[in-house]
Amino acid sequence: MKRIAIALISLPFALASTAALGADGASKAEVCLDCHEASDFEGMSADEIATAIKGMMASEDHPEVIQELDAADVPDVAAYFAAEAAK
Repeated sequence: MKRIAIALISLPFALASTAALGADGASKAEVCLDCHEASDFEGMSADEIATAIKGMMASEDHPEVIQELDAADVPDVAAYFAAEAAK
């Protein structure tokens, strides 16, 4: 019973931290927004989006603008797109 209570109490904090990452990612995601919309990532988790971004960063098939992202930016950008796509 205590575990359930702790999980329920922790939920708002987890959601707030995801929202905060998403907000920080908004400015970093601007480089992506010329070609992509949040709906492009609908149904994907932040981890799935991050994996996709990393794959595109390593690929020569994506426009070079993706190279403006730093590897440290990827989790923030992924959280932003996941949060926006879930709206």
